[in-house]
Amino acid sequence: MFMDTYSQPDRFQQRLVLFALAVAAIVASLFVDMTLFDRTFLSEAAPDWQLSGAIRIMLSLTGGLAIAFAVIPDTLPEPRLFRIGGVAGWSLAAICLISYGVHVWTVYALAQTPEALRAAVSELGPIAVLQEAAIALALVFLVVTFAAGKGLRDIRVLGLPGRLLAAGMALAVLLLLLEETSYGQHYFGWGTPAQFEGNTQQETNLHNFYTIRFEMIYYGVAFAAFVLAPLLLQALPGQLRGKLDHFIPPADFTLLAMPLVAGMYASWNIMPQQMMFFAGILIFAVLLLRWRMVRTPAMAGLAIIIAVQVLYLLLGSNQSSGYEVAEIRENSICFALLGYAVWFWLRNRRAATKPDHTLSV
Repeated sequence: MFMDTYSQPDRFQQRLVLFALAVAAIVASLFVDMTLFDRTFLSEAAPDWQLSGAIRIMLSLTGGLAIAFAVIPDTLPEPRLFRIGGVAGWSLAAICLISYGVHVWTVYALAQTPEALRAAVSELGPIAVLQEAAIALALVFLVVTFAAGKGLRDIRVLGLPGRLLAAGMALAVLLLLLEETSYGQHYFGWGTPAQFEGNTQQETNLHNFYTIRFEMIYYGVAFAAFVLAPLLLQALPGQLRGKLDHFIPPADFTLLAMPLVAGMYASWNIMPQQMMFFAGILIFAVLLLRWRMVRTPAMAGLAIIIAVQVLYLLLGSNQSSGYEVAEIRENSICFALLGYAVWFWLRNRRAATKPDHTLSV
């Protein structure tokens, strides 16, 4: 339906094979864990450096390589996101710096003041509030974009109106904000209702009933939306790409979102989590080599992600509560979401006056 001069069916088949290879690596890891090591696939514990852990790392690296080569386009457009001027440009730069900077501070806190880190990520702690503020701001930008409707009025994606998709995103972010604040319990301090007995943190929310499963879905969706989709957009047929261009940010958004692949200690043993990390750093390395104009900041970003993840594995046992590092990863996701919402607002505000898909954002 969308085939045109931009389509590359041969490369499309290669991408499918590579994605199938990544899925096969996950299945192989599941089989090995359950049959050879009698281990539950979605279980958290201290990092495994035994034979089982080595096999898991090899399979994760294989799957990560497959994903990286599946999504990296043959021809990359020049970076556009960080050339945006004005307040929006500075806001995106600040979001990026905060996301990377929180990881750096976390490593320092793990080494020097673990209790300060626990306090920072606990209810009403500064990082917890920062995370919730990022979600709230993202919601504001999405609602404003939906209400204004600029750039979305005549857009339909797979038959769905653009404004309806924007409304759906806003509702999803509202639900995320309610879950993260336990529907206001963090701020208003009511007791946890009896219906929520069994919640692992004794809070009024749903995700802490199935924490590991929720995290797998949450991290996976964030990785697909903010790291993979901006690169895959370049490989889509021209007509479909022109429509999704209103919803998927440019390829260099991947650099802003990449901190979300780091932040594992107990979850390091969950193979898909490892695979996201390896895919992320491999993608980052390729982009670094191809984009000369952002090579220096990209090198710094890649070094930070690798260094902090290695240090999380080495220092993670210093955590006071055991979940602090995971909260930092969720913070990175929330800032990627805020960065996306700012871009989405700016992209569709400008589209009202430049509807020909030649925008610089």
